Amino acid sequence: MDKIERLITWAKDHGAILTSNVEFKEISPNNYGSVSTSYDPVVIEIPRSLVITSDQAVSLFGKESFDKSTNRLALLKLYLSHSRIDESSFYKPYIDALPSLEAIDSPYTWPPEDRAYIQGTNLGNSLNENLASIIEEWWYALNLIPEGITKPTEHFINMKFYYEYKFYNDTDLYKYLNETATSNWTAFPNYLWSSLIFKSRAFPAYIIDKNFPKNEVMLLPVVDLLNHSPSAKVTWSSGGNEEFRFETDEPVAKGCEIFNNYGLKGNEELLLAYGFALEENNSDSVALKIKVPKSMIEKIEAKGIKLPTIDDYTNSVLDKEGKTESSHEHGILFFITLTNFPENLKQVFEMLVQNSWEKGLTLRMKLAGLNHLRAALEVKRKMLQLNVPADSTRRKYIKSYITSQDKILSSAITCIKRQEKELLSQFKTHLITLKNVYKKDKRFQQSLLFLGFNDFETILESEFQDQCWLLWLIRCYNKSSYTKEPEEDNYLPDWIQNLFRQLRRDTEITTQDVLNFKPIHDNLVPQLISSVPEIYGVGDWSIGEFVIAAKLLDRISFVRGKDQECIIVEQEYQT
Repeated sequence: MDKIERLITWAKDHGAILTSNVEFKEISPNNYGSVSTSYDPVVIEIPRSLVITSDQAVSLFGKESFDKSTNRLALLKLYLSHSRIDESSFYKPYIDALPSLEAIDSPYTWPPEDRAYIQGTNLGNSLNENLASIIEEWWYALNLIPEGITKPTEHFINMKFYYEYKFYNDTDLYKYLNETATSNWTAFPNYLWSSLIFKSRAFPAYIIDKNFPKNEVMLLPVVDLLNHSPSAKVTWSSGGNEEFRFETDEPVAKGCEIFNNYGLKGNEELLLAYGFALEENNSDSVALKIKVPKSMIEKIEAKGIKLPTIDDYTNSVLDKEGKTESSHEHGILFFITLTNFPENLKQVFEMLVQNSWEKGLTLRMKLAGLNHLRAALEVKRKMLQLNVPADSTRRKYIKSYITSQDKILSSAITCIKRQEKELLSQFKTHLITLKNVYKKDKRFQQSLLFLGFNDFETILESEFQDQCWLLWLIRCYNKSSYTKEPEEDNYLPDWIQNLFRQLRRDTEITTQDVLNFKPIHDNLVPQLISSVPEIYGVGDWSIGEFVIAAKLLDRISFVRGKDQECIIVEQEYQT
């Protein structure tokens, strides 16, 4: 608490203004904040002279380094690392009051056994990638340090880490990040510390000076001691002297904590930047990144589907540093919450399953898109480790994070199932299942007896569904060849016969196609021709027909649910 008191004294001595009801104290172990001592509004003003911006980094590294830099924030982070060892720094009382890397307790610095629990989550999957990005940024900043800046004696050993970290295992990395001295200011762990300070405490710099670019940030002593609450109603503003003014929109009751509001933050961001997670976090989300070829992105956008941008990802100025508004080169990133299942996410999956015959949005595209999306979310959910022991504070936070991810994914999957059920019910007459075929096409059903299938369940158990579909599609194609048609043959749809003919006419069958389907043909057709000549001895049943049937099945069907049931959708029907 002595460090906090020195910080407040320093700030007041240099022009900071705090209303008399603001009292800073330890809210919980190692968690400092502020409470109100009376029922009054709260105002905190921080003069420009106490604010850390890129101006301070320019004063240390020189304008030439900044003019060469394409990442001003990297040099600002390096400036903060340097300030920790600069005893003469004007900002020393503020720097000393900032939490250590260990106190922040970000997943970057967790031991391997705790990092293992988040394997399969968004955070676990992206952690090493994010760390590598920060390392590249650090390396870039190191190469901008001018010759006149005194570097620690270990500087070249620090640089050695850049060439070796890719060979580190989790244990090596944990040891390195947690055993580096603060005095070694160019070492990567100190740059990581600086990065986390900015991630958790940065404010947009243009609030105090409109000349700052929108993506530049600043650090605000005293104000950044206030803990975050997404429900806090506060105002950030600047007066004529470029001071930063924080004020609550309503009076704060005596004894109640004074909160700031940094915007909506999910548990992933809270864990990464602050080292904690909330059990019931209404702002929590699950990220789903879809890698799509550039040509497909252009096709999707041409259909008027709005893809998410960086502004949809985060309200953090820091996270937008160096990122373009609509760049999707590394994948399209969607966020799913308990209350929001993005419509454009569903639309993208519909476009991804579109085939060459489908010019507009078809019922098949809707159903196939939903099932592909559902499968992606189910795989993501299965990767979560829900058996995290709550035997430490950190693991309780991990458990809260994973439980929340599971809850959101479960809700999204339920939403997809509901939408699918509605479509299946509404358009039932446009759908054909293998069970329908088996029930209504009696001649076809009887012909399967000669292959040893006495009932529909036997077909399912033997995993003969695909071959069954191929036989039935070729039967539809040969419909006109059946001269003595029983009533059951009327069930063979004309639209399937027409599409089969079209595909047969337009498709060039390759030698490889013949080799692929010859075993299936030879295993089935001779026996069926001999046993049921009235069906299989009529029309065309060559290997070529099997090739076309397989291609047709791909174009007019979708696969549903965990049982992978194949369902044919009438192609002439479009929504």
